[in-house]
Amino acid sequence: MTLELHIEVFKNGDDPNQRSHWGFLLAKPEEDFGDLYHVQLIDESTLWYQFAVREATTIKTRHAIGMCKIARLNAELRSKVVEIISNEPAPRGDKRRCQDWTIDVLASLEVEELVESGTTERWNERVGMNLKDIAKDCGNDWIEL
Repeated sequence: MTLELHIEVFKNGDDPNQRSHWGFLLAKPEEDFGDLYHVQLIDESTLWYQFAVREATTIKTRHAIGMCKIARLNAELRSKVVEIISNEPAPRGDKRRCQDWTIDVLASLEVEELVESGTTERWNERVGMNLKDIAKDCGNDWIEL
């Protein structure tokens, strides 16, 4: 069973104070649903987030705008990826947000050689970018929703 690991992007991110939301999506290439792993803001005044998983969720939602493929995985690698994502602490009361959490997860995935070398650096450069620029930067790995 082959799965693809994507970073799914929600909202346009045109306003620097309202960056786009990022989450990890694991899905089979031919399916229109997958498992979404992300952190949700639970208190805006303190920037407290909590880890959340939505299993077998529809990929195309009214808030999801697109996604960028970052890896192909088999079942064994999927388990390792899920473990790493699930173990990354959600931001709590500092200036980090969902995009920063995503970068932290990518760094851990890269150390374990579950994503290509350089993936973290590429995505770190995309922090704060609007959707159009992210899509352009992802090139052929970008999927419009």
